[in-house]
Amino acid sequence: MKLVSISLRNLRIRMVATVLTMMSIIVATALYAAIVVMAEQTKARYEGSIGGFQAIAGPNGASELELVLNTVFNVGEAPGRIPLEVCQKLREPQGGRLSRTRVRYAIPQARGDSISRFNFPVVATLDEMFHKFEWKREPLKFAEGGAFEFSWDELIVMSKALAAYQNAVREEAENVPPRPLLKEKWKEAVVGSRVARQLNLELGSTVTPLHGKLGEFGTHEHEEAACAVVGILEPTNSPIDSTIYLPLGIHLLIADHSQGVFLKKPERGKSPVQVEDQPADPMRIGLTAIILDPLDHLGSHILRTEFGSHAEAQVAWPQDVVPKFLRQIGNAADALAVIAWLVLLVAAVSITVAIYNTMNERRREIAIMRSLGARRMQILTIITGEAALLSFFGAVLGLVVCHSAEFFMRALVEDLTGVYLDWSIFRPWEFWLVLGVTGIGAIAGLAPAVKGSLTQVADNLAQNY
Repeated sequence: MKLVSISLRNLRIRMVATVLTMMSIIVATALYAAIVVMAEQTKARYEGSIGGFQAIAGPNGASELELVLNTVFNVGEAPGRIPLEVCQKLREPQGGRLSRTRVRYAIPQARGDSISRFNFPVVATLDEMFHKFEWKREPLKFAEGGAFEFSWDELIVMSKALAAYQNAVREEAENVPPRPLLKEKWKEAVVGSRVARQLNLELGSTVTPLHGKLGEFGTHEHEEAACAVVGILEPTNSPIDSTIYLPLGIHLLIADHSQGVFLKKPERGKSPVQVEDQPADPMRIGLTAIILDPLDHLGSHILRTEFGSHAEAQVAWPQDVVPKFLRQIGNAADALAVIAWLVLLVAAVSITVAIYNTMNERRREIAIMRSLGARRMQILTIITGEAALLSFFGAVLGLVVCHSAEFFMRALVEDLTGVYLDWSIFRPWEFWLVLGVTGIGAIAGLAPAVKGSLTQVADNLAQNY
């Protein structure tokens, strides 16, 4: 302990040089820790967000990654649309002697609107999202309130009425049936925990969908679709926390959406003009995605086989897509980690230079210690201890800086990336990081320590030399 106290005293005597050298260690350690934390939290969020998204049906022509990122993680624009009839066929039992469904649920979704400057995505869906959809094999839980009501049967009735109205208008019929009305009972919304927290929403608050995203050209509010919040979901630490769910009927009956509600069925031998003249088919309502949960391995096999050659739709499997995506993120994180280690090595060099440059000033001091009985190994230990202690305190303070940055910037990082940083978690690798940085510092101090231990007593005891 006496040798450690001597090392500490030497660091205090050269406080300015100690602080400046320690700053480089702090920056390097904090940089490395921040990179690893972001990589870990991003991986955990993306892997954990797969949750109940076992399979996703989406439009052909888009990549599986694009479909998964948009549907599961609310990233980017919807890559296209698929007709409602795809969802209907998935929900119906298959014919044959052993009639059975292929999926536990097939929940349609339509998106394209957002809310507030945070651009929280609006997802139009059925109430099955809260009754049948399973998040980690359990239904979504509510912190307050409950689900809205909009069923599959209501969707079919509304689509038939809307198709009949549009066909009558197109044909200029004498008796045009009324256009389906946006029912007041549908004007209800369920919001994620982060949406409620950021927008200070509570039960009964009103949210108004925004066409597009705030700041884009042509953006405007759908005032006729303003909904009262009837449910606030419990936190899931997933993109669900940043989502607003509305009844699918609202999305389809908004005035700005009415022209593109129904998809035309492509047919061989017909021109695009002829296709446009087709009457609206109630089962051709455009959806951006369908959330699926295969019944078993046989159901998964059937889905892969059927959608492998489907004319209008494909099935993406998040369990396959997300690991590939994370490997790409991991490669980028590894590159940044290498840069952080290089910064750390530069800091180690600065320790070597800082201590080495003090050796000339300390020759008389070392000579006095030697004359009082200090052995060469003790001198070596004292100087190496200075470098090790400098690195140790720098590493500890670097972790403190990293955790402090997580605390103060967690809201900003979540807004920009969707990744929630838990600043209070101490990870085992942080302990090894401190030991590693301390070891690097000790090695960096060996060169000046060797020079100091070789100081000749007789040549350096004089006052002037």
